[in-house]
Amino acid sequence: MKKVLAIALLALTLALVNCKDNSTADPEPAKTLNKSLMVNKYWVSSLTDHYFRSDGKYCAPDGIMEFGTWKWLNNSDSLEIVDGTGTDIWYVKYCTDNEMSAKPGKQGSYLIFTKK
Repeated sequence: MKKVLAIALLALTLALVNCKDNSTADPEPAKTLNKSLMVNKYWVSSLTDHYFRSDGKYCAPDGIMEFGTWKWLNNSDSLEIVDGTGTDIWYVKYCTDNEMSAKPGKQGSYLIFTKK
């Protein structure tokens, strides 16, 4: 009887080990601000869109018609956009190949932009 109980206990232990949740085995990598991935792309959100050329020009979706200029402030996450309506400061949380999160000014929520 002790052998049967020991084998059952061993089988139960092995079954529990094999049934553990593996969904956290490959977590999604953290999204970081890679500034080089932001340029020369058309970014669109539900509220606004942007095209930042690598030469510092802020453009229409085609990347050709210039609306103004843009630059990083003090090598930070703060982005200054100067166009015909004035100067705006945007804060960029992260930028990947296909997605960017940014918000206008210190107030408000971050918007998710996708590359078009």
